[in-house]
Amino acid sequence: MKRFIFSLGVLTLMIMGSLSSYAQQGKWAGLVKYKIEWKGNVPQGLPTNWDVKVFENTVSHVDMLTFGQLGNVIINGNNKTVTSTYDFSMLPDEGVTEGMSGKWFVRSKIDGEKLQEVASKIKYEYTGNSKEIAGINCQEVKVISKDEEGAETSELIYVTKELGPTMDLENYPGLDAFPMEYPVEFSAELSATFTVSELQKGKVKDVDVMVDSGYEEISEEDFSDMIRVLFGGGGAEGDEDDM
Repeated sequence: MKRFIFSLGVLTLMIMGSLSSYAQQGKWAGLVKYKIEWKGNVPQGLPTNWDVKVFENTVSHVDMLTFGQLGNVIINGNNKTVTSTYDFSMLPDEGVTEGMSGKWFVRSKIDGEKLQEVASKIKYEYTGNSKEIAGINCQEVKVISKDEEGAETSELIYVTKELGPTMDLENYPGLDAFPMEYPVEFSAELSATFTVSELQKGKVKDVDVMVDSGYEEISEEDFSDMIRVLFGGGGAEGDEDDM
């Protein structure tokens, strides 16, 4: 299944009551370190490790699609927001990029109806199988969904309720557990498996999952216009000179 990425959404979180040797789900704080196993047509220089910061119901990580070249993503399950940061301070503040140089963040509310619509098309079936990952007994889950052509597809992932937010709002919408091993399809020729290799409990504080100082908020519309200019698509409609 291809990775689901949400920029909007509102959903009431389910509070799970499971206790563990680490902490109650939704209250754990620490660094989750993944190892990445690439498959297919793999370009040189791709990372083999990926870190996710977890503080209770909030997670933060580098943007997976650019692996931190542009910025980070913060998903806050408490106030139901997704915040993306972008460091464009290297751009010259002149010419076509005038006014774009700086550090920006875009914050959007999670669209509950959209999330529920997507989640309703995905089924999670606990198979009863399990395996140990990074010292935790993880449950196997069969994820059943439909591809863009409507054909049913499935994949196996391993999850835990011993740490992480009370619900996944990013990779597997509606899943009531934290993914410890899962596949990601970046394209038809490139995929990867992410597997937790180490848990560093207590290494993350609330400030570690907040927007760093020096960033300025920008609307989604203005940021979209900025991206169109950067990638040669021109500015917002109506910006062209009259003929």
